[in-house]
Amino acid sequence: TGEQALAFVRVIVLVGIAAAAAGPTYAAKTFHLIGTGLLAIGVLLIAAGVGLGSRISAWRASRATSGPTAEELMNGAASIGTEADLLEHPSFATDAIEPPLAGTVNPELDITEIDVLAETQVDPVARTIVADVEVPVEDDDLADTLDPEGDESLIEGVPVPAVPVLPPFLHVPPFAWPLPDVGMLKVAPEGGVPESELDATSELIVETLADHGIEVSVGDVRVGPRVTMYGIVPGWGKGRGSKKLIEEGAPEPTTRAGGGKRVRVDNILAREKDLALSLASPSLRFEAPVPGASLVGIEVPNSRPTPVTLRTVIESEAYEKFIEDAPLPVPLGVGSGGESVVIDLTRMPHLLVAGATGSGKSVCMNTIATGLLMNKTPEEVRIVMIDPKRVELTPYTGVPHLYAPPVVEPDVAVGILKALVEEMSDRFKVLESAGVRNIVAYNDQAVTKMPYLVVMVDELADLMLTSASEVERLLCRLAQLGRATGIHLVVATQRPSVDVVTGLIKANFPSRISFSVTSQIDSRTIIDGQGAEKLLGKGDMLFLPIDRPKPMRIQGAFLGDPEVSAVVDFWKGVDGPRLPSIEPITASADTGDFGDGGHDGDSLFDRASEMAGAHKTLSVSLLQRRLRIGYPRAARLMDELEEAGVVGIGEPGKPRPVL
Repeated sequence: TGEQALAFVRVIVLVGIAAAAAGPTYAAKTFHLIGTGLLAIGVLLIAAGVGLGSRISAWRASRATSGPTAEELMNGAASIGTEADLLEHPSFATDAIEPPLAGTVNPELDITEIDVLAETQVDPVARTIVADVEVPVEDDDLADTLDPEGDESLIEGVPVPAVPVLPPFLHVPPFAWPLPDVGMLKVAPEGGVPESELDATSELIVETLADHGIEVSVGDVRVGPRVTMYGIVPGWGKGRGSKKLIEEGAPEPTTRAGGGKRVRVDNILAREKDLALSLASPSLRFEAPVPGASLVGIEVPNSRPTPVTLRTVIESEAYEKFIEDAPLPVPLGVGSGGESVVIDLTRMPHLLVAGATGSGKSVCMNTIATGLLMNKTPEEVRIVMIDPKRVELTPYTGVPHLYAPPVVEPDVAVGILKALVEEMSDRFKVLESAGVRNIVAYNDQAVTKMPYLVVMVDELADLMLTSASEVERLLCRLAQLGRATGIHLVVATQRPSVDVVTGLIKANFPSRISFSVTSQIDSRTIIDGQGAEKLLGKGDMLFLPIDRPKPMRIQGAFLGDPEVSAVVDFWKGVDGPRLPSIEPITASADTGDFGDGGHDGDSLFDRASEMAGAHKTLSVSLLQRRLRIGYPRAARLMDELEEAGVVGIGEPGKPRPVL
């Protein structure tokens, strides 16, 4: 070869140099021998080159006429040629196979036609999404040749291009969804406070404060459905150095006459109990100052409350203007000033609802759900309902908006939350492939819109008792990342204690609604301040949105069972297309979070067994603390450990020995 000849020449040169160093006589003889050797090598190389050139020319001529053999193709010896040579070779002519298209296999369909067909059937935004798909093939022999692994299938060694995968929401065929009529909802009966009562209450407030040396006046009166807010203007008092006496019969000064000073707001707030006694009201609420005004607000319950229904809010002018630009409008009720209150769930972006039993919490959840059903179609919003109480949200079964049937079992609820986390990840992949940052930008350019997803949990306390750490982790993950993908949470609980509404949950639910609670501690847990303990119940709420420093008082809209049934029956009667649904991730499908599947009982059995192996004794309280579960589940785990022979029979009040 050329490398060997070059090495031989180098050796000869080195020998010549050594001979020259030895002396002139040796150098002359050595160079004579070197010249003779180089001449012989040149003659041999020329002869070999002529022979090799003739052989290469003959090989090229034979290949041009006959092409590569089948044996060369199978062994990979044919290094010259293209994929077209492989498919057109006679040995493959009878078995040639074209790449299949999802749904059918057409051997006459060219690969360029597949691209054209895909462009006409697939949303241009979603067409860039490629994943592993199962290609249905009618021929069993052909199906056996498919490679089930990898992003590309192989048919007899020929790579098949990956088929674009449609996201679940793109599988929905177009359909003209109707909306229910507002006539299905109940009209609110008339009510209100007469003007004479408003005037009498205003005078009584001024007189009561004047009896205690506090000069005030009533500057504004805002009548609400449940309470009336009286705006108090602090008056002027006398200064220390003032010796000016007001002459008898002279008009009372309205300015700082004689160096007087403005009445302090704290002096007005300190007379809360005196005012409650004079007004014969069990509960008064002060708001100082009133947002947007130089007033001290005193909210006094009405003697004749005005009923508020969902139809009252929907038929208001404020609601009609609000829904024009709001993706998820939710009617809440009527404010203390008589104005309709409507919120956009996408701006919240997650809502925490809490209140004592009978305060109106479940009615609020029904109002939110029905409000969405009244103005949004299943193509615009999908709903997931988790109802451990089994009676509040289960009447919505069969509504096409539901992404899954109402979940009532706590273990299934955890599986649904896991599936929602995967749904969120899939939506992020769609947004990434489309080159957008959030659902709003995606829907602005996509032909088929991505629906919003609202997750409603009616009783968080039951889920926290079952699996506190898992539920907290999943809810926080959805709350932290779900907004960009259109996922919004509405979580309600009747026990707003710190072990249910944890710090992580509060931090990720910036918008909150508090109904009547029993103590100031519960009020601070929900809205970070007092006031909820003074609410009147039956829908009376304090709403703290993300963009307000202080909560606002609202009378929640009432919604009866007949109205819910009418709206649900309407949607059940719509003969629309079948919509995609979500399935919970069970223990067998996700053993990483539920255990290894080796035990048929509690999913935390393996972790409890590991704890037992690390201790000489094991108690129920230790299981509660380490696994962050409630007493009932910890006691059941202890019984399972006893049945499995992990722990022995214990004595009352003492830990159980580990066997």
